Amino acid sequence: MAKDKKALEVVEETGVSTEATQAKAPAKEKKAKKGGNKVSTKPSVWERFKKGCRELLSELKKVDWPPFKRTKNNPGVWANTGTVILVVLFFLVILTAFDAGLSALFRLLATGIGG
Repeated sequence: MAKDKKALEVVEETGVSTEATQAKAPAKEKKAKKGGNKVSTKPSVWERFKKGCRELLSELKKVDWPPFKRTKNNPGVWANTGTVILVVLFFLVILTAFDAGLSALFRLLATGIGG
């Protein structure tokens, strides 16, 4: 307790804690040896790829997959997939029409200015 009070008094007087000054002290860095054999502790690309695949399969096993067939509470994967495809096609038509309209407007403006 006395040590804490003494440290607190020093902090109040200087405005800087001893812990903060110790944190600012430069860390000793290891100097690299010139011409020495470099040993890589990093695993090879193939090992990292295999590890990534194992982790991916492990995560996919944890997923709660919906049933493929239609059930009472779930329309099924194929119905959900069909819904997604229909929505994507709908927005494809909308965006294509919007793009064609803007292109025609731009062509009209470009020929009107240049003509």
